[in-house]
Amino acid sequence: MRYYPINEDTARTAWSMNHMGAFNSDEKEYMQEVDQAYEIAEEAAQRSPDQRNAALEMADKFAKRLANWYNRKYRIDSMCPSMLIAGPANFPVRKKEKQNRATDRLWEDYRNIIGVKERIRKLGEPSKVIKAGVDDAPEKLREKIAELTEKQESMKAANAQARKEGKQAPYAPYTLSNNSQKIRATKKRLESLEAAKEKGTSERRIEFMGEQVTVIENVELMRLQLVFDGKPSDEIRGTLKKNGFRWSPKQGAWQRQLTANARFALRLMLKTAAEQPTSEQHQSN
Repeated sequence: MRYYPINEDTARTAWSMNHMGAFNSDEKEYMQEVDQAYEIAEEAAQRSPDQRNAALEMADKFAKRLANWYNRKYRIDSMCPSMLIAGPANFPVRKKEKQNRATDRLWEDYRNIIGVKERIRKLGEPSKVIKAGVDDAPEKLREKIAELTEKQESMKAANAQARKEGKQAPYAPYTLSNNSQKIRATKKRLESLEAAKEKGTSERRIEFMGEQVTVIENVELMRLQLVFDGKPSDEIRGTLKKNGFRWSPKQGAWQRQLTANARFALRLMLKTAAEQPTSEQHQSN
């Protein structure tokens, strides 16, 4: 484990330009973040020994990048004092605006740096994607919503406690915003899945590029399936592949996940095919 230096002199200057009272060092928080990154790396190494070197290397890079980030933050915080310290008279508004823009970029970098810990965590970890076709998908989505909601409340509480103690909030606004977006997206996916299952499986017959095909919206497997009467032509198979459909020998169908995008892809294929001249029209011309 290796810690990288944080410039305490610049940190003190930045603090005096933005806070009242005694200086509060970030060194402890920095070391805790680095310790956690290495703990995650060790967990990844135990789970997948062949990933050990990669995990430790990522943790070291995280430690270095985070130290550099703190040092950049101190330099930016020192660019202009807060109005609380400087007072409203002759306050350098333009300099503060420049500082604010630099701060926005700084926090965007922070999001990327903190994301390294999650990438370390995923090393050697099996996929946690909840497949819509499994029987307990709705329950798993509800569990995910509950976990994300609990995480959101925990982060908000940690930020509130940090502000109460005069410390830097551990979770940036965009971290809360990103997690909140995940909650909304998961809720939307759950609503869509429940609506589809309530509607039930449906079938219809259509003609596609001169071939008869049964279109099945299979809500049990959550697949949009195309079942041809015989083996489709090379041209049709190429079109299906270009639009995300894959052959399933088990189902005897060309299929893709049942989503709004899948339905749109099918409509677009039908529209494009209807607008193209047939081989007979080519010959007559």
